[in-house]
Amino acid sequence: MKRLLAAGLDPIFQITPVFRLGDRGQFHNVEFTMLEWYRIGDNYQTGMFLLAELIRFLFDALEIEWGEMGYHSYRDVFESRVGLNPHTATIEELQAVCHAHKRTYPDSNGNDSPDDWLDFLFAELVQPELESVIVYDFPETQSQLAKIRQDEYYAVSERFELFLKGHEIANGYHEARNAAELRRRFQKNRERRLAQGKSWLPVDSRLLTVMGLGFPQCSGTALGIDRLLMAMLDAETIEDVLTFPIETA
Repeated sequence: MKRLLAAGLDPIFQITPVFRLGDRGQFHNVEFTMLEWYRIGDNYQTGMFLLAELIRFLFDALEIEWGEMGYHSYRDVFESRVGLNPHTATIEELQAVCHAHKRTYPDSNGNDSPDDWLDFLFAELVQPELESVIVYDFPETQSQLAKIRQDEYYAVSERFELFLKGHEIANGYHEARNAAELRRRFQKNRERRLAQGKSWLPVDSRLLTVMGLGFPQCSGTALGIDRLLMAMLDAETIEDVLTFPIETA
């Protein structure tokens, strides 16, 4: 889709099946449906507002009651529930909070990064409390494809996520445009995955070629339609909104 943007198509969207190997659970199915869109000229603020406008339209059209959309930085929601600044916290501090809340961190090979612990504590302590919220300004290291902005004391990624009833529904970015920087991030992620015993991911050379030729400022968002339906219908599991879960597909 980014290559299409670079070729002049705008705005663009697609609704398509996507796959994530091994993801199966109450809120995950190996195959699910994604709505993804991009608009040239948008930054992440306009991207967030467009996402909120879409959700408001859908809920109002179906006369489903829901609370007013909130907007909070990642630091605000994390700090209020965990008690640490996620941009500066050390692994030792994050581990101490985990133990204090009697949470069991998944087995690892000892190569965990602060991001791994941030993700775990966010999922355990923060996300369940997010009723109708768009969270923005994620830690710099948590967004490979987002533009990085330097604040007064630390850098943040211009990424946003929508949470409804404690579940992530959509993920969006102010898209990064520097090919050399993206290549560096891809390589760093590959090294991290290999150190953790995971399979390596191929570099998207065609995307990097487009970035090197000049890529327009834009914001893009990916929205999980199945999870959105769960929120709208108060469904307990993703199976309630699927015709055929992976076991019977």
